[in-house]
Amino acid sequence: MASLRQLGRRAHALAWLLALGCGSPNARVLEQDQVPAVVAPRPAGDLSEADKIHTLVQRVAAADVTFVRGETVTPAAQVAAELEHRAARLSVPTARQFVDAIAGNDRGKAEPLRVRLADGTVLEAKDWYLGQLAALEGSAPHSSARKHDPNAPVTLGILDALLIVERSNLRFVAPPRKLSSGKTRGKRKEYSSAEFAEMLRKKWEFLGADVRDLETFIQEIASDAFSSMEPYRVVHLDGSEEEFRGWLLAQLDARRQALAKGGAP
Repeated sequence: MASLRQLGRRAHALAWLLALGCGSPNARVLEQDQVPAVVAPRPAGDLSEADKIHTLVQRVAAADVTFVRGETVTPAAQVAAELEHRAARLSVPTARQFVDAIAGNDRGKAEPLRVRLADGTVLEAKDWYLGQLAALEGSAPHSSARKHDPNAPVTLGILDALLIVERSNLRFVAPPRKLSSGKTRGKRKEYSSAEFAEMLRKKWEFLGADVRDLETFIQEIASDAFSSMEPYRVVHLDGSEEEFRGWLLAQLDARRQALAKGGAP
């Protein structure tokens, strides 16, 4: 049975969809994967490595700096857009390794990338990135717990779950609604791994601005399709299917074990 909190989310979503039609003679109800992205605030504490990378990119976008290489000057917002694109494709386990990847000297480019601050000060880009990361980690004191206690449990965040989905190369399904008569209503909708991860991200950003922890995200955002209230499903390479929630929990557990042993995600 849906919790009061979940019912509140559904009422919120319905009210938003109805509001779209006000004053419009041909209102169009958006599909789940068409929900516009509204960036939700993120908590400062207990950030996972994927959360740190995401927040670092946000810091770049908001910074009053420009990026300079030789005579070429690039606004921070443009650099942030490029970093977001690279973050989705780079396979690095930590935010520090992400900085190493984005701030290393590019082949064939003699001039290093630098950052010009608002007061005219110029820094090496890597030093500036590491300073931003240090400030970020300083606001999340628990994030480095494993450096001091190797037996501390590995903490994974919502962005880690979305990354697992995106990199799975599997298909995912929002099934039609099952009626008491045994018939179904609506259509079965299939997603690629990248499409499903993006749909869940948008659903989270719009309906789950107050969702901070992974468990709540899985329970209230990533378990059931909003349109049918039926559980999402994952399609394996052999064509067999299982409920998405169980599959995701197993994938997260495997990743925690790998990280606990020092392995890459």
